[in-house]
Amino acid sequence: MQRSCQVTSETTETLQLHDAPPATVDPRRWLALPVLLTGAFLPILDFNVVNLALPAIRGNLGATASEVQFVISAYAATYAVFLITGGRLGDLLGRRRMFLTGVAGFTIASVLCGIAWSPAMLVAARILQGLTATAMAPQVLASIRVLFPAAEQGRALGFYGATFGLANICGQVLGGVLVSAHPFGLAWQAIFLINVPIGLAAFLGALLFLTDSRAEHAQRLDIGGVILLSLTHSAFWSIR
Repeated sequence: MQRSCQVTSETTETLQLHDAPPATVDPRRWLALPVLLTGAFLPILDFNVVNLALPAIRGNLGATASEVQFVISAYAATYAVFLITGGRLGDLLGRRRMFLTGVAGFTIASVLCGIAWSPAMLVAARILQGLTATAMAPQVLASIRVLFPAAEQGRALGFYGATFGLANICGQVLGGVLVSAHPFGLAWQAIFLINVPIGLAAFLGALLFLTDSRAEHAQRLDIGGVILLSLTHSAFWSIR
């Protein structure tokens, strides 16, 4: 689900490569690629890693079954609703700026998840996680298409595709290891706090290596569409 949403998050202009190619190839592009791939890795990792920690979360926070389910669905619904908007904001405001904003926000939201003292606090932090992930993730594919010349895009996109499989595998394995190992005396909190050093490294890497870009003829934000999509998703999740 995440990969299909990721692809549709770009504007038609970006997907059809209407962005003007850079006059010179960025010499830091292969250093920027791992940073960008981290931005694709984290949202998928966090979607999967939580599943194995749900029993521990429920026992520790005294959450009900519906609250535990909402820990997952709040993140997924927020991510689905605002992913396209995040891509559009990158076209308008600059992809580097939105990537940095997303990484910083996702890291802060992960800290809030890790220190949550109640189910309501955890759900709210998960919504913030999903929202900031939509600022970060859509910029990855768009930036790859701009940074890399046509001859190198196949290789770069291959790494991009492999990142999704790696994130899914790591989510299952890492979730089990962290919950059972209790690093630093932590239980389920570790699955969120592990994002902090990764996020800090990605933020610093983006500052050093990522070049800004934006669409030359970016379409305006469809506020009405965002509201309608939000209402539709809200109705869907309430029925479920």
